[in-house]
This record gives sequence, C-alpha cells and structure tokens, in this order.
Amino acid sequence: MTHIKELESKVQELVTLLEASKQLNSNLEMGEVLESILLQMVRIVGAEAGTLWVLDKKRQKIKVSAAYGPSAASILNIELDQNEGIVGKVIRTGEAQLIENVAENPDWTARVDQSSGFVTKSMITVPLAVKGKVLGAMQLLNKQDIAFFSEQDIRLADALSSQSALALHNSQMYEELQQMLLSMIRTLAKVLDARDPYTAGHSERVAKYSLWIAQKLELSASDCEELYKAALLHDIGKIGITDAILRKPDRLTVEEYTTIQQHTVIGADILSNVEPKDAMVHAADTALSHHERLDGTGYPHGLAGDAIPLFARIVGVADTFDAMTTARSYSKGLSYQLGVEELRRCKETLFDAQIVDAFTAILEECDYQIDQYEAGQGRGYRL
Repeated sequence: MTHIKELESKVQELVTLLEASKQLNSNLEMGEVLESILLQMVRIVGAEAGTLWVLDKKRQKIKVSAAYGPSAASILNIELDQNEGIVGKVIRTGEAQLIENVAENPDWTARVDQSSGFVTKSMITVPLAVKGKVLGAMQLLNKQDIAFFSEQDIRLADALSSQSALALHNSQMYEELQQMLLSMIRTLAKVLDARDPYTAGHSERVAKYSLWIAQKLELSASDCEELYKAALLHDIGKIGITDAILRKPDRLTVEEYTTIQQHTVIGADILSNVEPKDAMVHAADTALSHHERLDGTGYPHGLAGDAIPLFARIVGVADTFDAMTTARSYSKGLSYQLGVEELRRCKETLFDAQIVDAFTAILEECDYQIDQYEAGQGRGYRL
C-alpha cells in the first residue's frame, strides 16, 4: 500500500511538472514569463510567497523582477549586489539551498524583509541556470500549513528550475532580438529620412505621435509595439522614388505627384516580402494605406471608412500633422495649434474622429508642449 502511494505521489509530481513546463513555455513576453515562472513554483511547493531574482552582470546587481505574496508590491525591484545574501550565494555557487530558519543563517539579508514588512521564516532558493550559465534565482518563502519545506519540495523546485531557466533564457533572447529589430528599423528610417533634408526625423516623429494615440485609445501593449514599428516604416517605399522628385524644392507637378504616390505600393511590396511574412503584415498594410482617407478620396485604392486598417488610420493622422507642422522650402509649417484646427476641420471626412480627438486631447493636455508630454510618458510600450 505504501509503495502504491509513493508511486501515485511520483506520478502526481510528474503531472505537476509537465503542466508547469507547458505554462512556462506558452509565451515569450518577459514580464509574463517571470510572473508565470514564479507562480508555478509557489503553487507547486505550497509556499506563502516568492521572489524571482534576475542577474544583471553589467551592473553586478541582482533585482527582484517578479514577486508573489502579501508584500509583493513593496519588494518588487529591490536590488542587491550580485554576491549579497542567500540569493547571491546561490547565484554564485549554482547550488540550491533549503534553510529552515533564515534568522540563524549568516548569509540572510534582513533588509529585504525590513523594506517589505514580510517575515521570512523558512526558505528554498534555487538557481536558474542554462548550460552552466546562471541567469538568476528563485526564492520560495514560508511553507503553508506546516513549519518547514521538505526534501521533496526542494526536489520539485530544483526539477522545475531548469525549465524555468530555459523559459527565462528564451524570453531574454527574444527581447534582445526585438530590441535589435527595432534598432535596425529606426536606423533604416533615419537613413530614409536623410535623403530629404526637409523630412529629417519625420518617421520617428510620426511613430511617436502614433504610439501616443494608440496609448490614448488604450490599445494593448503588443498592438502599440506593432504600430510603432509600422509607423517607423510607413514611408519605406520612398526608397524607390528618385531624388529629383523626392528632394525637389518646389511644389510637385501633377505627374510628379502621381509618381510619389507610388511610394505606398512600393513600400507595401518591400515589407510583404520580408520573412517571416506575418512579422510585417501590419507594417505592409500601413505603408500601403496611410494615405487613404475616410471619405474614399485617398490613395492608392480609394478605401473608405473601416476598410482602411486601424493602424493606417492612426498613422495617417500623425503623418498629416507632422507634414503640416514641418517647415519646407515652400512653406514655413503651421503651428501645432493650427495643425490641430486643420485636423478637426477634416475629421469625419478625411480622418477618423476618434483618432483625431485622441491626438488633439494629448496636445491640449500638455498645452502643445510636446517635449513635456514625452518626458511624462510612463505607461504602455516605451520608445
């Protein structure tokens, strides 16, 4: 009978680990990965609270990047030196520790509890390591219902730590790749804008305005990120327009204007050929349709209303505003106030009213001091 119970317990351990592993590898977004790792660990060992520490080798610090429990909010983002405390020792040695009474442990850093008001009694600390490289550590605090953690608890935590470390590693790699992609897109946009001295910084400004509008409309963080990239690339098709037209100091002729309109089609074609295809779908649609207008008078296809993709409608407002308020050889450029008046005059005919209202509200909130608004940004997808 005892043997059967032990077998059932082992099977339950494996099922628990399998389910936890599945949850850990279900997404790559850093914040969600860290929270998922910690929640799985806390649940599996029956801890009262937990903290996930990530190592920052450049700064030689370890920081609480996820926390669970009654004092989670106050402990989040606490930093220690990379060799400080029990967590620092585990990260340095790569060896898990089970401590029944932390108050008697010489490595215990009491100031963490002092800053949060939480009372740590017993603790499991396991390293998060991939291929011998320690990325951080997990601390599971105070066993629920009974006084101490067991050897089975540390075995479970240690078994899951390798999967947790892999999930963290994948998420860090994904974030680095995303940062590299964004850096390359920004560089490409700057190179493109540099072809025309009158549009220097245009793509960055349009992307910034578009992001603010999206945040005002309460789009998701992932949508804000996709929109920002799409806005940076909205004019990529101008790479196919000759300098004679693109840099012409005078107003364009009808024929030249018809030629420059093709930048939307060229841009969409360029971006639709980027692999993997689904990575640039929004960017391609935005490049193609950001000059479409609500009443169907835009180009290249005369789309109207909701047939124009949302991202293209947002970028269309941001793009028009920047064009109106930027000095050209043949125009001084409007003030921000006059630019807003023009957007309002054209809303519901050329531009989506909800988007215009969101953008104008932003400008009024900061009294048209755009630098002030930019400095005060603290939510959603960051530039």
